[in-house]
Amino acid sequence: MAAPAGQSIRPPNTTGIVCAVLMPHAPVLVPGVGGERGRAAANSCRAMRAAAKCLLRQQPESVLLLSPHSPRQPDAFGLWADDWLHGSFAELGAPQVELNLPPDQPLAQALTAEMHARDLATWRIRQHPLDHGALVPLWFLVEAGWDGPTLVLGLNQHTTEDLTALGEAIAAAADQLSRRLALVASGDLSHRLLPEAPCGFNPRAHLFDETFMALIRAGSYRELENIAPDLRELAAEDAVDSTLIATAAVNWENTHHEVLNYEGPFGVGYGIAVLFAETGSTDDPATASPPKKEGAMLPAVARRAVAAALRGTAEPAPLPAGNYLNTRQGVFVTIRRPDGNLRGCVGTFAPKEANIVAETWRSARLAALQDNRFNPVTPEELDSLRFEVSVLHSLEEVSRATELDPRRYGVLVSVADGRRGLLLPGITEIQTPEQQLRYAREKAGIGHDEPLTIQRFQVDRFSEPAG
Repeated sequence: MAAPAGQSIRPPNTTGIVCAVLMPHAPVLVPGVGGERGRAAANSCRAMRAAAKCLLRQQPESVLLLSPHSPRQPDAFGLWADDWLHGSFAELGAPQVELNLPPDQPLAQALTAEMHARDLATWRIRQHPLDHGALVPLWFLVEAGWDGPTLVLGLNQHTTEDLTALGEAIAAAADQLSRRLALVASGDLSHRLLPEAPCGFNPRAHLFDETFMALIRAGSYRELENIAPDLRELAAEDAVDSTLIATAAVNWENTHHEVLNYEGPFGVGYGIAVLFAETGSTDDPATASPPKKEGAMLPAVARRAVAAALRGTAEPAPLPAGNYLNTRQGVFVTIRRPDGNLRGCVGTFAPKEANIVAETWRSARLAALQDNRFNPVTPEELDSLRFEVSVLHSLEEVSRATELDPRRYGVLVSVADGRRGLLLPGITEIQTPEQQLRYAREKAGIGHDEPLTIQRFQVDRFSEPAG
């Protein structure tokens, strides 16, 4: 079957491009820079770490980052050409947060040749510290363990029709070098979501983010080219061009693609996604399937925590065994009677303990003894009760009920004054998104006509056998 016009066919990746991710570049996301303010974007920070881990799992030999904030010339794409790639956040009062990476000169030479063969001009960026469009994503890669050859590619000033050709040139350069190459598309979505946003407020700006993220979720990368130019302009976005280049480079393939998070806490939209990966799973508890052998022990941990509390002993939580259990995630513990009816359920979406095991230990005691809907669990009934543990994935903001599925996703609804209500997925009585939102509103005491922030999440659920 012939490829669509303008689309080449490349064989499956062995060498070549093995991963492409989308990462925002707001310095506030870097813990050493954002400080207390950065806590409002904690979900984005976690998702950035998940994207970095996914990228490194593909075992790349080089990383190429596309930055919309590198110096630009009218008709030429810039390639950083210093002996070392260096930058810090000194201008933001954090000079200690810095990085140094070796440049990938062979990749720069091969890419330059492939670009010139496609009539794409290049220029060399010299003696210039890395811009925040490169620094922020690279900081998360370095934190995850990356210290290998890196190439930063800047955009030109106004050409859009050359983006697909540039993506093809990147793919050809990686193939020519037989290099396992990972791509990072750096970009923020709308800069005008709130009145306090850095570029001012536009009431239609959210439409760009909704359109862009819907296409990313669907893996419909070619359609990014069709987003209306006036919508892109009013949103003041800088994510489309770098994302188009990266997805063109992987021939528009969306294998193992996954949205890790979206939010806009400061009036700028942060979308984080795996666009393409040779192998699946980010290996982050917010997005990946856990090892069954690790998670299966959590109901026993919950039971043991309650038993110790009922005996009045000061037994500590057991130490976690394995990478999954040693991470920090929100946890809910549900306790059921022999007939399946609820006996207690308490937890948190924001982790308070050092790891999942300790979080389960804490939540189990609260569910058994401090769920105000029920009397405390007694020693006599403990053996007849059944424990379930739900480990929460990252929260993902959605804009409409059609993006919910109460069988697959839990939901967190919130309003500006702090009221919020959370429901886990798989509640028997809740069959539709509309029911899920109604129950969540009622749980939080939020009126049916009050504007909401809606976030969905998945869970890893571990249960003791019934009976």
